[in-house]
Amino acid sequence: MENFVIIRDVTRNVRRFNLSGRIMEFKIKPVPNNLDPVQWIKNAIIQLIHKAVEALSPHDMVGFSFCSKDFKNGEGWLRFKPVKEVAIDDVWNTITSIYQSNSSGLSTETFCFRVTSVRLPSGLGRSRKYNNYKEECRARRGIVLIKNSDNLCLPRAIVVAMAYVDHDVDYHKIRTNRGKIQDQKAMNLLEETKITIADCGAGIPELQRFQNHLSGYKLTVYLYGRKGRDVMFEGDSAGKHLNLMYHEGHYNVITSLTAAFACIYYCQECHVPYNNKTDHRCGGTCAACQQSPACSK
Repeated sequence: MENFVIIRDVTRNVRRFNLSGRIMEFKIKPVPNNLDPVQWIKNAIIQLIHKAVEALSPHDMVGFSFCSKDFKNGEGWLRFKPVKEVAIDDVWNTITSIYQSNSSGLSTETFCFRVTSVRLPSGLGRSRKYNNYKEECRARRGIVLIKNSDNLCLPRAIVVAMAYVDHDVDYHKIRTNRGKIQDQKAMNLLEETKITIADCGAGIPELQRFQNHLSGYKLTVYLYGRKGRDVMFEGDSAGKHLNLMYHEGHYNVITSLTAAFACIYYCQECHVPYNNKTDHRCGGTCAACQQSPACSK
Protein backbone atom coordinates (compact mmCIF):
# COMPACT_ATOMS: atom_id res chain seq x y z
CA MET A 1 0.00 0.00 0.00
CA GLU A 2 1.26 3.45 -0.91
CA ASN A 3 1.58 5.95 1.95
CA PHE A 4 1.06 8.94 -0.35
CA VAL A 5 -1.26 10.44 -2.95
CA ILE A 6 -0.28 12.35 -6.10
CA ILE A 7 -1.95 15.75 -6.16
CA ARG A 8 -0.24 17.13 -9.28
CA ASP A 9 1.58 15.60 -12.24
CA VAL A 10 2.52 17.90 -15.12
CA THR A 11 4.90 17.21 -18.02
CA ARG A 12 6.22 19.87 -20.40
CA ASN A 13 8.33 19.35 -23.52
CA VAL A 14 10.82 21.87 -24.91
CA ARG A 15 11.26 20.72 -28.51
CA ARG A 16 13.93 23.27 -29.36
CA PHE A 17 16.33 21.68 -26.87
CA ASN A 18 14.80 18.17 -26.90
CA LEU A 19 14.07 18.42 -23.16
CA SER A 20 11.22 16.99 -21.15
CA GLY A 21 10.37 18.38 -17.71
CA ARG A 22 8.01 16.91 -15.14
CA ILE A 23 6.65 18.23 -11.84
CA MET A 24 5.03 15.84 -9.38
CA GLU A 25 3.53 16.94 -6.08
CA PHE A 26 2.65 14.53 -3.29
CA LYS A 27 0.74 14.54 -0.02
CA ILE A 28 1.39 11.95 2.67
CA LYS A 29 -1.64 10.00 3.85
CA PRO A 30 -2.68 10.32 7.52
CA VAL A 31 -0.78 8.02 9.88
CA PRO A 32 -2.85 5.01 11.05
CA ASN A 33 -3.42 4.95 14.80
CA ASN A 34 -1.47 1.75 15.40
CA LEU A 35 1.70 2.70 13.49
CA ASP A 36 4.82 4.72 14.32
CA PRO A 37 4.36 8.19 12.73
CA VAL A 38 8.05 8.73 11.95
CA GLN A 39 8.43 5.36 10.25
CA TRP A 40 5.18 5.87 8.31
CA ILE A 41 6.35 9.23 7.00
CA LYS A 42 9.83 7.96 6.16
CA ASN A 43 8.35 5.03 4.24
CA ALA A 44 6.15 7.49 2.36
CA ILE A 45 9.19 9.58 1.40
CA ILE A 46 10.99 6.45 0.15
CA GLN A 47 7.95 5.35 -1.87
CA LEU A 48 7.32 8.69 -3.52
CA ILE A 49 10.99 9.17 -4.48
CA HIS A 50 10.96 5.76 -6.17
CA LYS A 51 7.70 6.70 -7.89
CA ALA A 52 9.09 9.99 -9.16
CA VAL A 53 12.31 8.56 -10.65
CA GLU A 54 11.09 5.16 -11.90
CA ALA A 55 10.84 6.31 -15.53
CA LEU A 56 14.08 8.31 -15.54
CA SER A 57 17.51 7.26 -16.76
CA PRO A 58 20.55 7.43 -14.43
CA HIS A 59 21.80 10.62 -16.12
CA ASP A 60 18.52 12.56 -16.02
CA MET A 61 18.35 15.39 -13.49
CA VAL A 62 16.04 15.55 -10.49
CA GLY A 63 15.46 18.07 -7.70
CA PHE A 64 13.34 18.01 -4.54
CA SER A 65 11.47 20.69 -2.60
CA PHE A 66 9.06 20.53 0.32
CA CYS A 67 6.82 22.99 2.06
CA SER A 68 4.59 23.20 5.10
CA LYS A 69 2.59 25.80 6.97
CA ASP A 70 4.86 24.93 9.90
CA PHE A 71 7.93 26.30 8.08
CA LYS A 72 8.83 29.79 9.27
CA ASN A 73 11.52 30.44 6.65
CA GLY A 74 9.91 29.22 3.44
CA GLU A 75 10.15 25.89 1.67
CA GLY A 76 13.14 23.56 1.83
CA TRP A 77 14.90 22.12 -1.18
CA LEU A 78 17.71 19.91 -2.49
CA ARG A 79 19.65 20.97 -5.56
CA PHE A 80 19.30 19.21 -8.91
CA LYS A 81 21.54 16.19 -9.36
CA PRO A 82 21.69 13.12 -11.63
CA VAL A 83 19.24 10.37 -10.67
CA LYS A 84 22.13 7.97 -10.08
CA GLU A 85 23.43 10.27 -7.30
CA VAL A 86 20.15 10.56 -5.41
CA ALA A 87 20.35 9.17 -1.87
CA ILE A 88 17.13 8.74 0.08
CA ASP A 89 18.95 9.35 3.38
CA ASP A 90 20.05 12.79 2.14
CA VAL A 91 16.45 13.74 1.38
CA TRP A 92 15.18 12.40 4.71
CA ASN A 93 17.93 14.08 6.72
CA THR A 94 17.23 17.42 5.06
CA ILE A 95 13.52 17.18 5.83
CA THR A 96 14.05 16.24 9.48
CA SER A 97 16.68 18.95 10.02
CA ILE A 98 14.35 21.64 8.67
CA TYR A 99 11.56 20.52 10.95
CA GLN A 100 13.92 20.46 13.92
CA SER A 101 15.07 24.00 13.17
CA ASN A 102 11.44 25.11 13.10
CA SER A 103 10.78 23.42 16.48
CA SER A 104 7.77 21.53 15.18
CA GLY A 105 6.93 17.96 14.36
CA LEU A 106 6.26 16.79 10.82
CA SER A 107 2.53 16.91 10.13
CA THR A 108 1.05 14.96 7.23
CA GLU A 109 -1.81 17.47 7.04
CA THR A 110 0.39 20.42 6.10
CA PHE A 111 3.42 18.77 4.44
CA CYS A 112 3.77 18.83 0.64
CA PHE A 113 6.61 17.20 -1.32
CA ARG A 114 7.52 18.25 -4.87
CA VAL A 115 9.81 16.46 -7.34
CA THR A 116 11.01 18.23 -10.49
CA SER A 117 12.77 16.13 -13.11
CA VAL A 118 14.39 16.92 -16.46
CA ARG A 119 14.99 14.26 -19.08
CA LEU A 120 18.16 15.09 -20.97
CA PRO A 121 18.63 14.46 -24.71
CA SER A 122 21.05 11.84 -25.98
CA GLY A 123 23.84 12.60 -28.41
CA LEU A 124 24.27 16.09 -29.85
CA GLY A 125 20.78 17.43 -29.32
CA ARG A 126 19.07 15.61 -32.17
CA SER A 127 16.13 13.42 -31.23
CA ARG A 128 16.64 9.69 -31.53
CA LYS A 129 14.54 7.74 -34.01
CA TYR A 130 14.28 4.87 -31.53
CA ASN A 131 13.99 5.05 -27.75
CA ASN A 132 15.72 1.79 -26.90
CA TYR A 133 17.37 -1.39 -28.16
CA LYS A 134 14.18 -3.45 -28.28
CA GLU A 135 12.25 -0.79 -30.17
CA GLU A 136 15.00 -0.36 -32.78
CA CYS A 137 15.44 -4.10 -33.32
CA ARG A 138 11.70 -4.54 -33.75
CA ALA A 139 11.47 -1.76 -36.31
CA ARG A 140 14.68 -2.22 -38.29
CA ARG A 141 14.82 -4.57 -41.27
CA GLY A 142 17.64 -7.07 -41.03
CA ILE A 143 17.19 -7.83 -37.31
CA VAL A 144 15.06 -10.57 -35.79
CA LEU A 145 13.90 -9.77 -32.27
CA ILE A 146 14.20 -12.75 -29.91
CA LYS A 147 11.25 -12.76 -27.52
CA ASN A 148 11.78 -14.79 -24.38
CA SER A 149 10.86 -14.80 -20.71
CA ASP A 150 13.71 -17.12 -19.73
CA ASN A 151 17.51 -16.88 -19.77
CA LEU A 152 17.91 -18.68 -23.11
CA CYS A 153 18.01 -15.82 -25.60
CA LEU A 154 21.45 -16.92 -26.87
CA PRO A 155 20.56 -20.53 -27.84
CA ARG A 156 17.27 -19.22 -29.21
CA ALA A 157 19.11 -16.66 -31.35
CA ILE A 158 21.55 -19.31 -32.58
CA VAL A 159 18.84 -21.75 -33.74
CA VAL A 160 16.97 -18.92 -35.50
CA ALA A 161 20.18 -17.77 -37.22
CA MET A 162 20.97 -21.36 -38.27
CA ALA A 163 17.49 -21.79 -39.72
CA TYR A 164 17.93 -18.57 -41.68
CA VAL A 165 21.34 -19.35 -43.25
CA ASP A 166 20.32 -22.97 -43.92
CA HIS A 167 17.12 -21.85 -45.68
CA ASP A 168 15.17 -24.14 -43.37
CA VAL A 169 11.61 -24.67 -44.62
CA ASP A 170 10.46 -24.13 -41.03
CA TYR A 171 12.39 -20.86 -40.63
CA HIS A 172 9.31 -18.68 -40.10
CA LYS A 173 7.92 -21.13 -37.56
CA ILE A 174 11.24 -21.17 -35.72
CA ARG A 175 11.55 -17.38 -35.85
CA THR A 176 8.06 -16.81 -34.43
CA ASN A 177 8.21 -19.86 -32.13
CA ARG A 178 5.05 -21.28 -33.63
CA GLY A 179 4.10 -24.47 -31.84
CA LYS A 180 6.99 -23.87 -29.40
CA ILE A 181 9.41 -25.12 -32.07
CA GLN A 182 12.01 -22.50 -31.12
CA ASP A 183 11.80 -23.63 -27.49
CA GLN A 184 12.45 -27.23 -28.48
CA LYS A 185 15.34 -26.48 -30.83
CA ALA A 186 17.02 -24.26 -28.22
CA MET A 187 16.70 -27.01 -25.60
CA ASN A 188 18.02 -29.59 -28.08
CA LEU A 189 21.06 -27.39 -28.75
CA LEU A 190 21.74 -27.12 -25.02
CA GLU A 191 21.47 -30.89 -24.62
CA GLU A 192 23.82 -31.52 -27.56
CA THR A 193 26.44 -29.09 -26.26
CA LYS A 194 25.88 -29.91 -22.56
CA ILE A 195 25.92 -26.17 -21.87
CA THR A 196 24.10 -24.76 -18.85
CA ILE A 197 23.03 -21.12 -19.04
CA ALA A 198 23.24 -19.27 -15.72
CA ASP A 199 20.33 -17.16 -14.48
CA CYS A 200 22.27 -14.02 -15.43
CA GLY A 201 22.52 -15.21 -19.06
CA ALA A 202 25.29 -16.29 -21.42
CA GLY A 203 28.62 -14.59 -22.11
CA ILE A 204 31.96 -15.22 -23.80
CA PRO A 205 32.58 -18.71 -22.28
CA GLU A 206 29.23 -19.97 -23.55
CA LEU A 207 29.76 -18.36 -26.96
CA GLN A 208 33.11 -20.13 -27.29
CA ARG A 209 31.57 -23.49 -26.37
CA PHE A 210 28.74 -23.04 -28.85
CA GLN A 211 31.28 -22.14 -31.55
CA ASN A 212 33.33 -25.25 -30.78
CA HIS A 213 30.22 -27.34 -31.32
CA LEU A 214 28.97 -25.59 -34.46
CA SER A 215 31.35 -26.87 -37.12
CA GLY A 216 30.54 -25.37 -40.48
CA TYR A 217 29.31 -22.12 -38.92
CA LYS A 218 31.07 -18.91 -37.92
CA LEU A 219 29.51 -17.18 -34.92
CA THR A 220 29.90 -13.38 -34.71
CA VAL A 221 28.32 -11.15 -32.06
CA TYR A 222 28.14 -7.41 -32.73
CA LEU A 223 27.66 -4.77 -30.05
CA TYR A 224 24.55 -2.62 -30.37
CA GLY A 225 24.96 1.06 -31.18
CA ARG A 226 28.36 0.77 -32.89
CA LYS A 227 27.14 0.22 -36.49
CA GLY A 228 29.07 -3.03 -36.75
CA ARG A 229 32.47 -1.58 -35.83
CA ASP A 230 32.78 -3.35 -32.46
CA VAL A 231 32.54 -7.11 -32.07
CA MET A 232 31.95 -8.84 -28.75
CA PHE A 233 32.86 -12.30 -30.06
CA GLU A 234 33.96 -13.87 -33.34
CA GLY A 235 34.65 -17.54 -33.89
CA ASP A 236 37.81 -18.76 -35.58
CA SER A 237 36.19 -21.38 -37.79
CA ALA A 238 35.07 -20.79 -41.36
CA GLY A 239 31.57 -21.51 -42.57
CA LYS A 240 28.13 -20.00 -42.76
CA HIS A 241 27.87 -16.75 -40.83
CA LEU A 242 25.64 -16.69 -37.75
CA ASN A 243 25.44 -12.97 -36.98
CA LEU A 244 23.98 -11.83 -33.66
CA MET A 245 23.58 -8.48 -31.92
CA TYR A 246 24.13 -8.02 -28.18
CA HIS A 247 23.06 -5.34 -25.73
CA GLU A 248 22.54 -5.38 -21.95
CA GLY A 249 22.33 -9.14 -21.64
CA HIS A 250 20.12 -9.84 -24.67
CA TYR A 251 20.92 -11.40 -28.04
CA ASN A 252 19.02 -10.82 -31.30
CA VAL A 253 19.64 -12.18 -34.80
CA ILE A 254 21.07 -10.19 -37.71
CA THR A 255 19.83 -11.37 -41.11
CA SER A 256 21.21 -8.41 -43.07
CA LEU A 257 24.31 -6.54 -41.92
CA THR A 258 23.68 -3.56 -44.20
CA ALA A 259 20.08 -3.21 -43.01
CA ALA A 260 21.03 -3.70 -39.36
CA PHE A 261 23.81 -1.11 -39.51
CA ALA A 262 22.02 1.30 -41.89
CA CYS A 263 24.73 1.30 -44.57
CA ILE A 264 24.94 0.40 -48.26
CA TYR A 265 28.00 -1.85 -47.95
CA TYR A 266 29.56 -3.73 -45.06
CA CYS A 267 32.94 -5.50 -44.93
CA GLN A 268 32.74 -8.55 -42.68
CA GLU A 269 36.50 -9.03 -42.76
CA CYS A 270 37.28 -5.58 -41.34
CA HIS A 271 33.95 -4.85 -39.62
CA VAL A 272 33.56 -1.58 -41.51
CA PRO A 273 30.27 -0.04 -42.73
CA TYR A 274 30.47 2.30 -45.73
CA ASN A 275 28.23 3.85 -48.37
CA ASN A 276 30.52 4.41 -51.37
CA LYS A 277 32.51 1.72 -53.17
CA THR A 278 35.67 3.79 -52.99
CA ASP A 279 35.43 4.31 -49.22
CA HIS A 280 36.90 0.92 -48.31
CA ARG A 281 39.36 -1.44 -49.99
CA CYS A 282 40.61 -4.76 -48.65
CA GLY A 283 41.20 -8.32 -49.78
CA GLY A 284 38.06 -9.52 -48.05
CA THR A 285 35.67 -7.49 -50.21
CA CYS A 286 34.94 -8.03 -53.89
CA ALA A 287 36.11 -4.97 -55.85
CA ALA A 288 33.36 -5.46 -58.43
CA CYS A 289 30.22 -6.08 -56.38
CA GLN A 290 31.41 -5.19 -52.85
CA GLN A 291 30.26 -8.56 -51.56
CA SER A 292 31.88 -9.65 -48.29
CA PRO A 293 33.41 -12.20 -48.14
CA ALA A 294 34.73 -11.69 -51.67
CA CYS A 295 32.85 -13.67 -54.31
CA SER A 296 34.58 -16.15 -56.63
CA LYS A 297 33.65 -14.39 -59.87
